[in-house]
Amino acid sequence: MILTYIHADNTKETVSLETTTEVKKDWLHIDALSKIEFIKEFLPAFYSGQKIILFDKNHKQLLKFHQDTDINSLENINEVNKEAQLLFFTSGSSGFPIGAFKSKKNLLEEVTVLKNLLNEYNIKRVVVSVPFVHIYGIIAGLLLPSSLDNIELIIKDDFLPYDLYSQASKDNTLIITTPVFIKALARLDESKKLSSCLFISSTGPLHNDDVVELESKYSTKVLQLFGSTETGGIAYKIGNTKSWKPLEQVKISSTDSKLSVRSPFVSKYILNKDITKLKIPFTTEDIIEISEDRFELIGRSNKLIKIAGKRISALEIESMLEDISDVNKAIVEVIYKKDLLRSEQIKITLESNQNISKSVIKSIIAQRYGTLTIPFNIVYVDKINYSSVGKKVIFS
Repeated sequence: MILTYIHADNTKETVSLETTTEVKKDWLHIDALSKIEFIKEFLPAFYSGQKIILFDKNHKQLLKFHQDTDINSLENINEVNKEAQLLFFTSGSSGFPIGAFKSKKNLLEEVTVLKNLLNEYNIKRVVVSVPFVHIYGIIAGLLLPSSLDNIELIIKDDFLPYDLYSQASKDNTLIITTPVFIKALARLDESKKLSSCLFISSTGPLHNDDVVELESKYSTKVLQLFGSTETGGIAYKIGNTKSWKPLEQVKISSTDSKLSVRSPFVSKYILNKDITKLKIPFTTEDIIEISEDRFELIGRSNKLIKIAGKRISALEIESMLEDISDVNKAIVEVIYKKDLLRSEQIKITLESNQNISKSVIKSIIAQRYGTLTIPFNIVYVDKINYSSVGKKVIFS
C-alpha cells in the first residue's frame, strides 16, 4: 500500500510506515493530532498486538471519563484482556457513549467480508474522508485499504466536497465517506461521469433521494453499510433500494420486530459504567421487516412516529422539513414524558432562516403521510452541525 497524505495547502507527501512497535501491557489511548500521525501510530501498534483505546478527544464527556477512569483497573478487565485488543465508543447520540471491546479477529474477519464485496471492482486508489477513531473509520477507512493489493491510500485531515469530487474523478477510485458528503456531492455544480468510482457510506442513515441524485448525476454507485459499534457490520445495499442484505457470516432474526444479530463481528464485552458480557444474539433498537434473505429497516424504536396508522421514520420527516426553502437542517425526536396527558410528543429542532408555523408543518406532513395527531413543539437554534462521523449535533 502506498500512503499519500495531502497537506492543508494541497501539497502531497508519500509516507513510509513502520510495521512493528514495542508492545506495552496496559491499554493505551492514541492521542494523535492528525490523520497521518494516527496511522503512523495505529497500524504498527495494531499489528503488533498493542491494546488500544479509541475515542474522539473533542468529546468532552469521553475525555473526562478517560481522565477519571483507569481501564486497566476495571473489574473483569482480565477476562476482556484474554481476547480483546481495541476499545471503541459509540457516538453517544442517545445518551453517554457505550464502549465496545473488539478482538483483532472481530475486525479482520469483517475486513475479509468487505474485501469480497469489492471483488468485481478494479480498485487502485482509496480516498478516506472519515475519522479513524470510530469503528467504521478503522475497518473501512484503514484496515480494508491495507488488505487490498497494490493500492494508493489518500488521506487529508479535512476534505471538502470539491476535494472529494476531484479525487473521485480519477479512475478506479474507492471513496470511503459519510451521508453528509454524499448529499453535498450530489449538489455540486459538476457533471463529469464517475463510472469507475465506487462510494462507500456509513455512520448514519442516508436518504434514498440522495443516493438516486448522486448515482444518476455521476453514473456511479453507492454501497451503504449498516451496523453499529457493538455489532460491527450487519448488512449492505447498493443503489436505490430499501432492502438490506446481511453481510457474509451475519445471521439476523426479529425479536418483537427488533433486529437481532449473531455474527463473528459482535463485541463479546461492552463498557457501560461497568464491563458487561453481551447476550448473543444481540438485539438492537432497530425495527425491521424481514423478507426471505433480506430485511427493510423501518427505523430506530425511539425515532419512529405513528401517522395515520403507519410507522414513519423521523429521518423521513427531517428530510421533508429540509426541503422547505427557509430550513437549513432539522432534527426530529420522539419524546416520552409519563407525567403528561399524552406521554408521546415530538420535538422538532430547526436551523432556519425564519420561523415556520405549525400549520405549515402539519400540512406538509399530511400531504405525504396523513394527519399528524401527536403533539409537537418547534425549537429554533442558531446552528445544527455535524459530528466527525456525520451525525447531526445541536450546539446551543
